[in-house]
Amino acid sequence: MSGNNMNTNVITSKLHFIRNDSNKTPVVNYSGHDESQGYSDDYVFQNTDIHDGRLLYKRTPASLNKEAFKLTTFKPDDVDYSNSDEIKQVYYPSVEALVKQQTGASHVFVFDHTVRRGLKDSNRQPAYHVHNDYTYKTGTARANSVLGEDVVAKFAGKRMIQINVWRSIAGTVERDPLALMDATSLDDNDLVKTDIHFNDMKTGETHHGEIFAAKKNSQQKWAYFPNITSEEAILIKGYDSDSSHSCFAMHTAFALPTQNAESKPRQSIETRTYAFYDE
Repeated sequence: MSGNNMNTNVITSKLHFIRNDSNKTPVVNYSGHDESQGYSDDYVFQNTDIHDGRLLYKRTPASLNKEAFKLTTFKPDDVDYSNSDEIKQVYYPSVEALVKQQTGASHVFVFDHTVRRGLKDSNRQPAYHVHNDYTYKTGTARANSVLGEDVVAKFAGKRMIQINVWRSIAGTVERDPLALMDATSLDDNDLVKTDIHFNDMKTGETHHGEIFAAKKNSQQKWAYFPNITSEEAILIKGYDSDSSHSCFAMHTAFALPTQNAESKPRQSIETRTYAFYDE
């Protein structure tokens, strides 16, 4: 699945891109059961160099405005991550405070979360496909959907950003960490609108959405943060209404060269927010 690179600050692993010759609309399917996601044949794994982000951004830390992601410390109170109500009551306020502090936004709204566990009985496994959760169109449409048009209208003309807060909930990550593309290395010509289908195994409800996938480009710069712990979080920008800043960071789970059957499965939570600025 992956291998070593002669540069000790870089590893090589296979990331799941759209085929360069694909001219169809790719499809990602979440079955709602305990298997991994399903992908149309537009997808192909390709060897990719991934930098050690702790070293790459040691002198000048990655930022949300430039690279579109940021590593920070985050030590929220413990909660039962199998209890959605407890997450909403206890964890959400901590996430809102973190995003407000890290972005300088005046108002932050958490609207959703996903717990992923690399375990056999988990209905949401780590997501093995290069993606951004929104397109330029759906970044705004999703805000109207989850917050309500009345709420969004209150901030008309103000800057709006979408931020995911990703964090391990089971100690140091030993397998399937996140790789993130430095937004300054993204060519919009490589973006591919993709259909994503969710099926809820408990309720039978379905949801269809649109995300961005990407074709591989040798100019892309990828990074990950090795040995990330539960006392750290990655903030990932999914949309920005201000075109003077980077709009989003493509990302994906990937296999470490060192991981094996004995490696502890990754368990994580990603919490989705919209944030608004006064100016």
